[in-house]
Amino acid sequence: MSNARRQERILIVAKDEDLRTQLSDTLELAGGYATNQSGTFEEALSEILLTDFDLIVTEAELPDLSGMDLLAVVGGLRPGARVIVIDDDLSAKSAVAVFRLGAVDYLYKPLNMTFVLMQIERQLEQKRAERNRPVDQEQAQPREASRDRAKRLDPRTRPAALVLGRQHFKRIGVELNRLLGHVKASFVGLVDADGNMVGAAGTLDDYDLQLLTQALSIDHTAQRSLASILDESKFHSTYFEGTSNGVYIIEFGGPYTVSLAVICGADVKPGMVWLYSKRTAAIIDEILKTIPQPKSLPRLQE
Repeated sequence: MSNARRQERILIVAKDEDLRTQLSDTLELAGGYATNQSGTFEEALSEILLTDFDLIVTEAELPDLSGMDLLAVVGGLRPGARVIVIDDDLSAKSAVAVFRLGAVDYLYKPLNMTFVLMQIERQLEQKRAERNRPVDQEQAQPREASRDRAKRLDPRTRPAALVLGRQHFKRIGVELNRLLGHVKASFVGLVDADGNMVGAAGTLDDYDLQLLTQALSIDHTAQRSLASILDESKFHSTYFEGTSNGVYIIEFGGPYTVSLAVICGADVKPGMVWLYSKRTAAIIDEILKTIPQPKSLPRLQE
């Protein structure tokens, strides 16, 4: 574990003691991070005043005030700290509110701790990159943050996780579990353009998590060019090979782009994986098409 990661500190704020313990154990044992815990807004505020946290994970509902209130306070006291909000259920209205207040991610229960760890690592990796960014590039960050926030608020560009309803998630879950059984994969997941886990089946170990994170972060430009030459414009496929496992990535959908990720052992026949994965992608693509298309926003007069 690197010294940089050991020095990173995370504050966990939750009314649920079991959730606090589970998050803390996951982040300390699997992630190698240092954690502090708070059960109320008041306790969290005291912690934030005493310690400069790299990241804060808070429940939306707290016994005294709310995670929204805490989010607003963090922006003034610790502007460098990233905040992830956990809600009891998926709500587009709540998601818009937390992103408007400056949250970097919005997760909802039931939580999969592997995915939570992956999202936290992604946010801290971005924070590390920002620390190493030249000064002239840092000046452009506020504008980029504003554009990202506007993208989440605009119904035409909102990530898939914020527009799907409960019935969509249920149908997607059924298809992912079906694919998991067909190709004997260890893990199958669907990730939207902002890196939110839309659905998953199977399990991830530490090695698979690293492999998946790398596979989702690679540039798909070359694959898109090849797809256009072959007149294959619906799906963009990529294979990322590891030491013992491989990750198959199929990117598709519009306007809500998603990536279907399948992790299989090296002994699995690639042709079979691609066949069933394409079928699943086609079914999920049809599910995405059932999402009502948002109306165009009125243009402001210049």
